[in-house]
Amino acid sequence: MARNPLKDQLAVVGIGSTPYGRDLQRSHLSLGLEAAIAAIRDAGIDKNEIDGICGSGMTPLAQGGSGFLSLQGALGIDEITWGKNSWLGSCFVYAAETVFSGLSDMCLVVQTYVRDPGMSRSAHADPFRRNLTKFGDIGGDIGGSDFAKRWVHSGEPYAGWMRRYMHDYGVNKDAFAYLAVNSRSHGARNPAAVMQQPITLDDYHASRQIWEPMQMLDMDVPVDCAEAFVITTAERARDMTDKPVLIHAMSLGGTRVGEFYENSLPWTENAFWVTLKGLWARSELKLDDIDLFFPYDGYTIDGVGVTEAAGYCKPGECGDFFKDNWDEARQVLRLNGKCEVMTHGGGLGMGRAGGANYFSEAVRQMRGQEGARQIARVPEAALIAIGSFFHDPCAVVLRT
Repeated sequence: MARNPLKDQLAVVGIGSTPYGRDLQRSHLSLGLEAAIAAIRDAGIDKNEIDGICGSGMTPLAQGGSGFLSLQGALGIDEITWGKNSWLGSCFVYAAETVFSGLSDMCLVVQTYVRDPGMSRSAHADPFRRNLTKFGDIGGDIGGSDFAKRWVHSGEPYAGWMRRYMHDYGVNKDAFAYLAVNSRSHGARNPAAVMQQPITLDDYHASRQIWEPMQMLDMDVPVDCAEAFVITTAERARDMTDKPVLIHAMSLGGTRVGEFYENSLPWTENAFWVTLKGLWARSELKLDDIDLFFPYDGYTIDGVGVTEAAGYCKPGECGDFFKDNWDEARQVLRLNGKCEVMTHGGGLGMGRAGGANYFSEAVRQMRGQEGARQIARVPEAALIAIGSFFHDPCAVVLRT
C-alpha cells in the first residue's frame, strides 16, 4: 500500500446546497453565499472559525484570481490563512490537503454554476445570462474556429471518445443508456432535481443526436446552483458531531496530455485510470466495501470510464456489467447486489454542479438524512470520482 498519512484524519462536518433551477436569475456570488452560510450553520460554527477558503474556479467567483477573496468579504470573515481558486473535484482535494498540512484548521469549499451561454444555447437570448458570461472566466467564443482551443465545455471530443470506445471494444451504446436512465430515475425521486421526468432505455436511444454518436441524454443539464462543504480534522470533528464522515483516501491524477482534448492515449491510460489506481493504492477499503458510487456524468462516457477504471468490470465490458446489475423494477443500477449509483440524480438528473453535489449527497446519505430517498441500509463508505479524461480527475473514498 502506498503511503497515506491523511487516512481517516480529516472529516466533512458541514454541507450546504442551494435550490437547483434553469432560470433562478441569480449571480454566482449570491448562490455561493447561500450555500456557504448553510454549510457553516450545518457545521455549527461561527463564520470566523473558517480560516481557509477554496473557491469555485470556473465562475466569476474566481474572476481575476480573487474569487475566494470576494467570498470571504461577502461572508464577513475577518481573516484566513489559506485561499485558492479551483474547480471540479480538485476543490475538495485541495481543501482537504490544506487542513491536513496545517495551513487551515477549518476550510470552506464553495462551487457555483450558472446556466450561461458557454453552457447552454438557450441562454444566449437572455441578457442577464449574456452578462454573466461577459464577466466570467469562460465563454462560448474561447478558441473561436480553432477546434484545438475549443476545450471548455465542448462535447465534440467526448463524442469522439464514445465512438472510439464503441469501435475498439465492438460494443453498442447500452452502457451509456443504463447510466442515463439510472440518473434520471433517481432524479425523479429527488425534489431538488431539475429533471423530474424519468426516462426509459428506449427514450435514451430515441433522443436527439448532437455529435454522432453522442445524444442529448448523454450530457448533463446546465443549471443555476451552488454547493458548499466545511472540512476539518477528524479530532475536531468528534467534538462537533456524533457521526463524522471521514476522508479515508483520495487521489488527484493526471496524464502526460492535459492541455488539449485530442490525444492518442489508449482508453486504459486516460486520467481516470491514473487517479483510481492512485486511490486504491492508498485505501484500506476495496470495491466490496463501497455502498455508494458516484461516477462523473458530465458526459455518460465519463461515467463508463470511471466504472471500468474503478475495477467494477474489465475495459469494454461496462454495458454487460450494467445490464447484469440492473434493477428493472426501480430502473436503477445496483452494483453487485448492494452498491447504489448516483442516488440524487447526478448531473444528468439533478443538474450540473461539476460533481460537487456528489459530496453533499454522499454525506447526507451517510448521516441518514435523506428521508424518503434514504437507502435502506445507511451507507458506511462512498466512492466519488470526478473530472475529465484529460484534467482534474479526482477520486475520494468517504467512510463513517
